[in-house]
Amino acid sequence: MTSAEVEDKIQRLQKTVDGLLGEIERLPAEVLYREPTAGEWPVMSTLAHLAELMPYWAHQAEQIARDSSRPFGRTHEDTDRLGAIEQHGHDSLDAMVPLVRAALTECVATLRALPENALSAVGHSLNRGEMTVEQLVDRFICHHATEHAEQIRATLQTLQTAPR
Repeated sequence: MTSAEVEDKIQRLQKTVDGLLGEIERLPAEVLYREPTAGEWPVMSTLAHLAELMPYWAHQAEQIARDSSRPFGRTHEDTDRLGAIEQHGHDSLDAMVPLVRAALTECVATLRALPENALSAVGHSLNRGEMTVEQLVDRFICHHATEHAEQIRATLQTLQTAPR
């Protein structure tokens, strides 16, 4: 994967996050904290997760580039992953938007700093076996952010049709 391909992924990630934040900034605050259905994350919990996952996975890619012999990744029960949701899932929108933007900035800077040969480096995921840095960036950053943007949109759709 070339630096131009990395830049294309970064541009798509930025477009996804910026578009999502643009939509959310126009919403009434009460919508942001309601569960769409029992046990599902409200919008703010998903945003807190998004803010945590982008730099986390970018730094995992960086780790593989430095030392591919160490396993990478985590499980869904990871305390940092869950802690971010607990710590920031009830933040105000005025606090969350800069948090997500800062996470995006850190993620992008980390990805842009990877040496070009790092993209083909292979690491061993705790859950998925061998993966290249390119596969990690695609799956755990770009696709993951898109999935959560779609999840938030589905949550908002559910909340629009749900009785209050």
